[in-house]
Amino acid sequence: MQPTQLTINYLFDRAEKYHRDKTITTATATGIDTVTYGEWADRTRRIATALDTLGISPHGRVATFAWNTQRHLELYFAAPCSGRVLHTLNIRLFPEQLTYIVNHAEDEIIFIDTSIYALIEPLLSTFTTVKHLVFMNDGKGEAPASVPGFQVHDYEQLVEQSAPKQWPTIDDENRAASMCYTSGTTGNPKGVLYSHRSTVLHAMALALPDAFNFSARDVVMPCAQMYHANAWCTPYAAPLVGAKLVLPGPHLDAESLLDLFQRERVTITGGVPTIWLSILQALRSAPSRWDLVPGMRMLVGG
Repeated sequence: MQPTQLTINYLFDRAEKYHRDKTITTATATGIDTVTYGEWADRTRRIATALDTLGISPHGRVATFAWNTQRHLELYFAAPCSGRVLHTLNIRLFPEQLTYIVNHAEDEIIFIDTSIYALIEPLLSTFTTVKHLVFMNDGKGEAPASVPGFQVHDYEQLVEQSAPKQWPTIDDENRAASMCYTSGTTGNPKGVLYSHRSTVLHAMALALPDAFNFSARDVVMPCAQMYHANAWCTPYAAPLVGAKLVLPGPHLDAESLLDLFQRERVTITGGVPTIWLSILQALRSAPSRWDLVPGMRMLVGG
C-alpha cells in the first residue's frame, strides 16, 4: 500500500469493480436516462480510446462545454485516466474570457452539449489550437454537419466505434488531472491545475462523516455545476463510495430539481445559495406538493 500512487484511475477501477450495478441517472430535455456504473465504465474506456484515435496528445487538454450529465462524467474520468488533462469551460463566462481560456490552455478538442452550442458557436473562429469538436446530443439543439476549420464528430458514434481502453500507468500522482480557470479576478482568468493526488484526497475527504459523509447508501445529486470548480469533487467522490448518482442536466429551476429529488429519492445534494433560495420559495408556496426523503441533506456553498 505505501508506494501506491494516488491517481484517479484508482477511483474509476473501484467503481467499475465493486459498484457495477449502482446507477447514474441524468435528466435530459427528452426524459430520464439511466445507466449502471458498469455501463458507464465501459463507455468511459471507449471514449478514452476515441481520444487516442483522434490524435489528442498524451498530455493534451480535453475541454468540455456541458451540463451535469452522464457523458460529462465519462469525460471527467476518460481524460485524466488516459493521462490527459480535463478542462471544464464555464458556460457563464464572458465571450472574450472563453476565447482567452481556450487559447491559453491550448485545448485540442472540445466536447459540446448541443443545447448550449449557440453560446460557443460565435467564438469558434477565435480558437487557435482546437482541432476537434465533439457534439453530445442532450435532447435540445442540433449539431452542425460541419464547421469550417474543425473536424466534427458525434459523441455516440465515437463510443460505438471505439474499443474499451486499458489505462496506461500513471506513475506520478502529482501529474495534472484537470484544469479550471478563475473568474472575477483582476486581469485575465488564471488557470489552476488539480493533480491526481489532490483529487483523490479531496474525494476521500468528502466521504468523511464530518464532511459530506458520502456512502454507498446515499443517492447523491450535485447541483454545483461540473463546469465550475469540478462540482466540489462530487463526480469523483460518488463513484469512489458507490453512491447512486443523479445529474440534473440543464434543469436547474426549483420545480424540476424538487421533482427529481422526489423521483430519485435523493439523500444528499449541494449547490450555491441562489438555487436553495428558489427551492425554499417553492417549498413555502406549496409545502405539501413534494415528498422528500426525511433527513435529506442540502449543502450550501460557493
